[in-house]
Parts: sequence; structure tokens; C-alpha cells
Amino acid sequence: MRSGRHVLNSASSYSPAPPSHSTRIVAQSSSRARELFTLPDYLRLWLIGAGVGIGRWLEFLALGIFAYQVTGSPSLVAAVAIVRMLPYVFCGFIVGALADYLDKKRMLALTFLGGSAAFAVMAGLAAADMAGYGTVLVAAIVAGLMWTTDMPVRRRLLVDAAGIERMTAALGFDNSTHYATRAIGPIAGGAAYQLFGIDGIFLLSAGIYAACFYLTTRLNVREAAVSGTEGETRPSLLELLLPPKELLRSRRFQVVLGVTIVYNIWCFPIISMVPVLGEEQFRLSPALIGALSATEGIGGTIGAILIGLWAGNTPLFRLYYFGIFAFSILLLTLSAWLTLGMAVVCLLLIGASAACFSATQYALIYTMAPPKMRGRAAGFLSIFIGTSTIGFYNTGLLFSWFDAADALMLMGGQGLIVTVILGMFWVRAKS
Repeated sequence: MRSGRHVLNSASSYSPAPPSHSTRIVAQSSSRARELFTLPDYLRLWLIGAGVGIGRWLEFLALGIFAYQVTGSPSLVAAVAIVRMLPYVFCGFIVGALADYLDKKRMLALTFLGGSAAFAVMAGLAAADMAGYGTVLVAAIVAGLMWTTDMPVRRRLLVDAAGIERMTAALGFDNSTHYATRAIGPIAGGAAYQLFGIDGIFLLSAGIYAACFYLTTRLNVREAAVSGTEGETRPSLLELLLPPKELLRSRRFQVVLGVTIVYNIWCFPIISMVPVLGEEQFRLSPALIGALSATEGIGGTIGAILIGLWAGNTPLFRLYYFGIFAFSILLLTLSAWLTLGMAVVCLLLIGASAACFSATQYALIYTMAPPKMRGRAAGFLSIFIGTSTIGFYNTGLLFSWFDAADALMLMGGQGLIVTVILGMFWVRAKS
């Protein structure tokens, strides 16, 4: 029998075990998050991204409802979404080139000032009962033009504010707000339209963009110089309007563009078919269809937050590539087991997979392109983001020609084949 003294001695000599590896990672991740949000410029740019996201999804649903009430034509409603994407195709590269040449804080401030003024004018027209389908198209174009500045201007400033060592976490948390607004947007947009009408939506958008303008004027972030090395001459505006040949010759940059095409043609457009699945396959009520649509945004929000917390040292391309790979596999899985429960699970995981892609997309561009080309590289990428117009058209045709399960299988299979080929190119590419 041990003596009481021996027990006391054993207890007094006890020392707690050192924290485990996972515990240290959690502590480091939490510390990284706290550090980011103590940076005033990062916080301002994060809030700007949240405001733009809220405005975007408020307008997205409200403009569609108003367009249908005015025209009664589903095809004209679909045209609003296509018109919104056209600035990516025609203006994305130009905006990126200007971001390499002009002061980015002024560009962002002028963007929000112009957007706020434009939506205030449209609110006045709607209040005077003078708004129609043409007003909707103008609003969609203005919103699309504003969105073209997000990647080459706002996100570049955001990474400059956070520092390249915190880039993945910074973009992950920024991306989480995009998915959060995407999750609540359909519900908030419908409620706001019902309460305030289209003139109230326009006025609310004008107020949001005015607040973003104010936050932009408070930025003090130090921008990286356009020139790559000290003493290098500043490129002319004509030179900036030409595609960056150095990047276009890079096989790995080509693969990054290819993965973007896969996402926008075979992945992202499937979200537009969630209402079709909800009504035709599962016979859901409109409220439950909205809830089903929100699951993708919820999954994306959770995924983006986890990326911000955990993905500090993960290779960027691994997240970028396998996000799309998993997306395609999930489409194939849903096509094989097309039930409501499986749809909820797959949409949650699809949102998380898409978050891996979108949280690292600009980070790859930022690290691959020299400072003097980052705006043009992001602008050139915007052109390929515009291929979603082809994707929406392709998705509509597939769901018109085939039943839902076969359409999902074709989209997932086509996307997976191209993704695997691109992965082989990446492995073989040296630069």
C-alpha cells in the first residue's frame, strides 16, 4: 500500500502534457484571424466586399422579379443575368490594365461613387413610375461594371493590406462573406422587394455603394509599385492594354485559366438549376426551394472560413484544382442518387468545393504575376470568368434535352474529363 506522502509527491511532480500538434494549429489559426481583423485597411476592404456582396444579391433577385413582372418573359429575365456578365468579357482586361496604371484607391472610390449616383437616379425613375425593362438592363450593366473592379482592384488592395504571408487566410475570410451573402441573398432580396418595391431596392443599393465609397476614402493601404524592379521605367498605357505575353507563354498560367473555364462552364451554372430540381424532382414549395438554394451558400461560407483558419501553408493550386475535381465528382454522385437528402448533402459539399476554388483563384494570379502585371493578369482572367454565359446556355440546353439525372451526369463527366487533362498539363509544366 502506497503511503499518502508518496502520492502527494507524485502529484506535486506532475506536469501537464505539452499541447498536441492539432491544438497548436488551432491556436495559430485563431491568432492569424485576430491579427487580420486588427488591420484597419483589411477590415475596411473586407466590409466593402461584404457590402458589395449584399448589394449584388439584393439586385440579382429583385431585378429578375421586376423584369418578369414587366415583360412576362422568362427568356428576357435570363437575358438580365447574361447582360450582367458581359462587362467581364468586354471590360475585364481593360479594367485590369488600368489597375496597373492608375491609383487603385481612386479607381475603387470612383467606381462606388458612380454606382451610387446611377442607382440613386434609377430609384428616382422608379419612384416616378418611369422604370421599365430598359432600366433593369442599365442596372445590370452598372452592377456588372462595378463587379469587374473587384478582383484586379479591391482584392489586390486587400492582399496588399494583409501581406502576402497572410494572403490565403485573408482571401478565405473575404470569400466567406461572399458565400454568406449568397446564402441569405435570395431570402433578403425577396423580402426587400416585397417591402420596398424596385425603387426601394435601387435606393438601398445606392446607400450601400455610398457607404463603400466612404470606406474607400478612409483607406491608407500602401500599394505595390507598378514597376517590378527599382529603376525600371513605367510602362505606357498602350503597353498596358496589350495582353501580358510573359504570362500567356506560361503553361501553368494557361492551366489556371483552363480550370476557370471548367468552373464557369460545367460547375457554377448548375446553381441556376436548383429551382428546377426543387420543383420538378422534389415537388418542393417556393420557400423550401429557397432553403435548398441556400445550402450551397451555407457550405461555401463554412468552407471559406475553414480555408481562412487552416489553409495557411497548403499549396494554392492544390486547393484550386481539387475544389473543381471534387465539384465534378459531386455532380456525378448526385446524378446517381437524385434524392432530396442527397441533394442537400451534395449542395453543401459543392459550396465548400467552390470555396476552395474561389478563395485561391486570385491568390494564384497574385503570386504568379509580377507586380507590374497583376492587374492585367486579373483582368485577363475576368474574360474567362465571362465564359459562364456559355455555361448557363449549355446548362439550359442539357436540362431541356435530357432528364435531370442525365444532365447532371453529362455536366459532371465533361467537367471531370477536362479537369483531369488540365491536371496532367500542370504536372508536366515546369513554369
